[in-house]
Amino acid sequence: AGGGAGGGSAGGAAGGGAAGGAAGGGAGGGSVLNCASITGDRATQVCARWKCDRMDMTEGTWSGALDPTCNPGDMTATARNNSLRLINLYRFLANLPAVTLDATRSSKAQACALMMDANNALSHTPPTTWKCYSAAGAEAAGKSNICSGRAVGCIDLYMSDTGNDTTIGHRRWFLSNSLGPIGIGGTPGGSCHWVIGGTGAAGAQYTAFPPSGPVPLQSIAIPGVPSVDVVGWTVQSDALNLTNATATVKENGVSKPVVTTTLGQGYGSTYAIKFVPQGWTTQAGKTYAVTVSGGSLTAAINYTVQPLACP
Repeated sequence: AGGGAGGGSAGGAAGGGAAGGAAGGGAGGGSVLNCASITGDRATQVCARWKCDRMDMTEGTWSGALDPTCNPGDMTATARNNSLRLINLYRFLANLPAVTLDATRSSKAQACALMMDANNALSHTPPTTWKCYSAAGAEAAGKSNICSGRAVGCIDLYMSDTGNDTTIGHRRWFLSNSLGPIGIGGTPGGSCHWVIGGTGAAGAQYTAFPPSGPVPLQSIAIPGVPSVDVVGWTVQSDALNLTNATATVKENGVSKPVVTTTLGQGYGSTYAIKFVPQGWTTQAGKTYAVTVSGGSLTAAINYTVQPLACP
């Protein structure tokens, strides 16, 4: 898979950084959800995973210190695992394998997060004049999704990926065939997720988001961040040339208008497009048949999204 465009950058920085609170308890209807053993059909599984994997979204504490001490410290293991679990939740929804953590990359990502926090700024190429500058932190900055918020709350921001209209690069990196192992570092005012240079080999011909098949509506209209309907649905591929391809969407057989744009190459995938709904939003209980064709494609891509109102 291609590396990041712009000198190894993971794309524009994600703004904001709302940290999610802890979600509610067991499933509705009086049933008890066994998060340790999720079974059933795909629809049951995606709803269970959405609920289980978001039950603990706590950010933990940070053991470091800002300027002048410049101690990167560390985030709590629980918070790092919470962040990783959210990434793997979205990868599960997109029919991709889970990724694991790399301790060295997490250590460098921690130094990166310290730099972002200490300077109250985001940069994939931080200058040596920055407060708390380190070579390790700068290396991670060039290979990470970077955010001014905390490591758990920023995952939803990255998947929405507002403000990165020409690349949707953060989402594409998290859904990359090559992703993993990754590094995660965070402070109260910054976080870095090392995504570039992975050895993953998922091998998906293409990856769509929203994905084919049953999917929680909440993963499209993501709580607390701009909806994927506003930012754009995406299809990414390392194998299929999506340049100048066009998407069409039919809701229960009725054509729905979208505007398709070819995205910049190399951000988590060689090729990608986005298509933005015009005057409509995704509804649970309906089916959305997507066809991507034309441009440099030699054959059309067809898949159907089935949004669910998960309890």
